[in-house]
Amino acid sequence: MTPRPIPEHAKLQQTFKDWEFGLAAHCKNSETGIEPLPSEVAQAWDDMEVAWNAIKDHAPNPSEAEVTRFHAANRRLQQVWEDMISNKHPR
Repeated sequence: MTPRPIPEHAKLQQTFKDWEFGLAAHCKNSETGIEPLPSEVAQAWDDMEVAWNAIKDHAPNPSEAEVTRFHAANRRLQQVWEDMISNKHPR
């Protein structure tokens, strides 16, 4: 029996949940809460959340524009997160 491929929206959901968990863990571990995160991190997260909500609304067949927006927000969040963690990003 051949396994069924994982739907695109399920892969995106996992990415979203990974970030959600990571941000929550960072804030809990640093005892900072979400507000002290650099604005670039908070904005990228907000953009990803908006894109994910649009994808959820149209699952299992999100539009290509919604998926593209999600991937762009993910890339941006990854970059600003790495900048923050490496202390290159001013707080």
